[in-house]
Amino acid sequence: MKKIFFGLATVLLVILIGSGYTWYKVNYGGTAYYVQINKNGKEEEKITSESSAKYKQYAYDIDSYQKDGKVKRVDFNTDHNLRKEAYLKLKVNPTKGVISWEEVKKSEVPKAALEKLKE
Repeated sequence: MKKIFFGLATVLLVILIGSGYTWYKVNYGGTAYYVQINKNGKEEEKITSESSAKYKQYAYDIDSYQKDGKVKRVDFNTDHNLRKEAYLKLKVNPTKGVISWEEVKKSEVPKAALEKLKE
């Protein structure tokens, strides 16, 4: 009886861990894409709903490339205008779009993506 109980508990634990990991990957996981900023973002003025305060956002709509050179059109917003000629590594979620970005050095951009960015 104890063996059956521990066996079922183990199976249940594996199912819970697996489903938790899957949920995390779907909501917070993403694929790395690379872009180079060549122009200023489109400035948009927004208003917060709670305090009616105004703030600026900069919208970017740009082609991005995976490490193997596959292209994907992405759009994202930032609270400041990004530096021209900067290389960015974007984390793109299939359902949420761009969920994070970070500036990287040119040497950190994969060769296939860098070749596409130069075109």
